[in-house]
Amino acid sequence: MRLLDILFYLLRNNSKVTIKSLADIFKVSTKTIRRDLDKLSILGIPIIIHRGPSGGVEIDKNYTISKHLLRYSDYESLLIALYICENLNKNTSYSYLIDKFKSIDQERASKIIKKCEDRLIIDLYEEKIDTKNKIYEEINKALDYKVFIEVKINGKIYEVYPINYVLRKEGLCLYCYGEEYMIILINQISQVAICNKKYEGDIIEYKENKEKIKVI
Repeated sequence: MRLLDILFYLLRNNSKVTIKSLADIFKVSTKTIRRDLDKLSILGIPIIIHRGPSGGVEIDKNYTISKHLLRYSDYESLLIALYICENLNKNTSYSYLIDKFKSIDQERASKIIKKCEDRLIIDLYEEKIDTKNKIYEEINKALDYKVFIEVKINGKIYEVYPINYVLRKEGLCLYCYGEEYMIILINQISQVAICNKKYEGDIIEYKENKEKIKVI
């Protein structure tokens, strides 16, 4: 839910903030921040980008979030997604984000969360996914910059081009391409190193290819 985090950060901030600063705060590349800002603009958030040495990013100071911005079904979908993420991801700032929704509409947010807690229990994995560790950081850099990585699994090195993460019944996996398309269970990776090598070919999407993928 990084888009919401960026939105609330900009709303709280009383001055311009550079794209580089946002990238450092949210631990992603400046390219990723620019894409996130574009997405917020498409959603109707009045993002203002000032160019030049003293430039930066801010939200129009006259803009406020209306509690009617989202329909009940929108609230329900977003909060259920947050509830599920909190039960899967060790690093999801669940309570922080829920508090932000409650600040917009306390009654609706509280009602939806209570329903989730009463009706839905997530019991998929023994341990939650830790997306802030070094393995994920290096894979995310490679995804941002579209370069190959070397991954070490049980003492063996594989050079692969990371395409995306895939959440499967076994756990969170990396869909990637080496000499063939592969699925690698993230918790099997003991080491990741970024290579100075880009991939220039076409990619077959996971959904179109999942029956033919080699599982490592």
